Amino acid sequence: MSTPLPYHPPGDPVPDPLTPDPYSPARQPLSGAVELSAERGPVVYVPGAHGGFVAVRREDLPTIHTPIPAPVPVSPGVDPHAQRVAAKGVFAAGAGVGAYFAAGAVAIALDSLVQGLIAAAVAAGVALASSGRRGGGDTYITHHHVANRWFGRSHTTIRNR
Repeated sequence: MSTPLPYHPPGDPVPDPLTPDPYSPARQPLSGAVELSAERGPVVYVPGAHGGFVAVRREDLPTIHTPIPAPVPVSPGVDPHAQRVAAKGVFAAGAGVGAYFAAGAVAIALDSLVQGLIAAAVAAGVALASSGRRGGGDTYITHHHVANRWFGRSHTTIRNR
């Protein structure tokens, strides 16, 4: 028995598949000419129009001989696709390192620019402060001279010029 039995609810008697059912329609004999497999020849199944396969005699198929392309010789060495993938990885690594060094150079340049602007601001501030002074004002130079002597004696001289 290769076909499954139909579903029967529990408690119903299961019919015996070997005994014929008296209430089923009588089987009709097959009609048409009998064709033996030895007379028909080999059959090839080809895809049909509605998704199934159709049996076609081999001698009924068109005989078009398409040349079989010669196999491409395999060159000894590294696979070219693997070489391309590796080259892309090396390029990406090189681009990343280059971007790192370029960012470092830009940081150095900006740092130098900021230091130069600070120095220019300090110089401008000093120039503005010195231009606001009176010209020829009094300048005093004070000299303090302390001379230590014996027994803790000290002598201090202050002189202004």
